[in-house]
Amino acid sequence: MSTADEQDRLLREPRRALERARRDPATWTDLAFRAQDTDEGHVTDCNRATRFGILWALQYDRRPQDLPLLRFLLQQQITYYREAVSWGLAPDLTLAGFLVAEHRQVEDLWLHWDAKNISFDTALGYHLYHLLTGGVAATIETVRAGSHPDRDRILGDITSARHTDAAVEEWLDQQRARFPAEPADEGLKAWAHHAARLGEREASRLFMTEWAVGEPRTDSMLNTLQFHLAHLGYVDEAVAVQKEAIAICDNSPGSSQMASKLLGLVRLERQAGHFTEARQSLQAAGHSLSALQDWPWMGMWQSFVKEHFLLVLVAPDGHTGRLLLNEADQYLRDAPQKWLSGVLDSAIAAAGHLNDEDMLGRYQALSDLADHQHEQPRSPGSAGTA
Repeated sequence: MSTADEQDRLLREPRRALERARRDPATWTDLAFRAQDTDEGHVTDCNRATRFGILWALQYDRRPQDLPLLRFLLQQQITYYREAVSWGLAPDLTLAGFLVAEHRQVEDLWLHWDAKNISFDTALGYHLYHLLTGGVAATIETVRAGSHPDRDRILGDITSARHTDAAVEEWLDQQRARFPAEPADEGLKAWAHHAARLGEREASRLFMTEWAVGEPRTDSMLNTLQFHLAHLGYVDEAVAVQKEAIAICDNSPGSSQMASKLLGLVRLERQAGHFTEARQSLQAAGHSLSALQDWPWMGMWQSFVKEHFLLVLVAPDGHTGRLLLNEADQYLRDAPQKWLSGVLDSAIAAAGHLNDEDMLGRYQALSDLADHQHEQPRSPGSAGTA
């Protein structure tokens, strides 16, 4: 199927859902945040994909009478982020915010403030200008007259610099370019991300691979392609892309790029079930790391040792798993205490997998010690100590 046919198919159901929502507000309950626990212990939202589909359809069909629906959708996105998103900011929230902001109603500033104050990431990424689209002067006046618990904070933020209506209008134009009103104006990479949010894996893969065909084979492009394929579950294809990225990366002495790429390949090969290849790549990553002047670097060292432990869990036999566990254990013994926090959970799992009670007890004790030290308040004179 061509990308054009897939685009038409992909928008069909969101457009039907939008028409249902317009006809009958009682159906909005099917778009509300509904928490569901996953097997991994995380919270997800049963209605997230349907809600995003309607937001996407609204992007291409904007009507004044849709403001109550848009407000509802933004509020549900805020709830979703508060309850189920521990970090990050994606276009599902910023699209909802922009579509509300485009109506320029000053009373929506409180809703935008809620969106901005979900987390550290939204505080940075959800632009202050969402609050000012009803007019800078009118917004300041409304906040001053209000009784919101964060009134003084909001007032401080919107008056800390000389914001102008012209600057807000320029920002809105930038958002209109980011979220175009015509499907044909969306790039294939954007279509790939939209399809992924709808749970359309095959369509998302098609759009992303078609996008990649027209792009130079740079490290940045290959990284985007590999990450997206792996996220969709096409791990074998992601392995092939990562190998291509390794072939073009800097392998000069002292460069960390090769080590980083190899560690990424280990992770992908392990996920793909290619144990032998993953172990070989891990050995190559170790050689690359050893050539670095400041080796071991904390972040890459943690990934390197953690992959030893994770490979124990998928080793084809106990002897091979034991060799990997012993190698990883030696690295742990030589490491500073502060480097262990990112590794110990995997170490405990690996020791448990091989029923090694001695190692399991030692790793658990290290983990308990790390937890205890993390909970202890630092003394005033401890700043800057190792």
